[in-house]
Amino acid sequence: MYDIERQQQILEILNQQNSIAVNKLADMLFVSQATIRRDLTKMEQKGLVIRTFGAVLKNTSLPNNETSFELRESANKVEKRLLCQRCAEFLKSNSIIFIDSSTTLLNIVPYLNDFDNLTVITNGLFIANEIVNKTKHQVIVPTGIIQPKTNSILGPMTYTSLGRFHADVAIMSSSGLDTRTLSLTENTVDQAELKSLMVQNSDMTICLIDASKINKVAIAKTCSLNDIEILISTKCI
Repeated sequence: MYDIERQQQILEILNQQNSIAVNKLADMLFVSQATIRRDLTKMEQKGLVIRTFGAVLKNTSLPNNETSFELRESANKVEKRLLCQRCAEFLKSNSIIFIDSSTTLLNIVPYLNDFDNLTVITNGLFIANEIVNKTKHQVIVPTGIIQPKTNSILGPMTYTSLGRFHADVAIMSSSGLDTRTLSLTENTVDQAELKSLMVQNSDMTICLIDASKINKVAIAKTCSLNDIEILISTKCI
């Protein structure tokens, strides 16, 4: 098992019981206590957990901060691939496409090889790198401040840069779908602002929502569901 996968399992365990002893974690994951301690050190540095003597607690003091790209990328992989496979059915060759920096959209890269002459505009560094290395399509990355935790580019300069472009399609995911207000929300204001701009500057928006995001409300509203032409999910809403 990779470190990232094990750390994701630790987070899932902490989601269920908030705190747990290190020796019990080691037994549950069939690894040594030294391995668990190394994992917890890395997770503590990322602000995901709080370590105490002989135990670990989930860090709930910053609920609206995004977790690291690596941990988010490892979660719900099969579902994310299915969402991207369905999304690809709505794409066409010779298109200009906005793609957000989410881990969900990282899974769309293989499907882009089914099309010719795409121009992809993305603030996601991992996604940009994957498209450059695994497809023949052109990639445009807006200017701005690199966010190491999410491997994305954000900030006022990014909004100005992205605002100069128009796309045929915007493809995005969301941190939460509020079924009460029928709106999409994000864990940070910067992400919500950027995705809102993508929606405004495209002819059509496709939003991919995995089951864990439905009925989850994050801090910042991106847009109304009325602004989304196509909503793809593995769960009925």
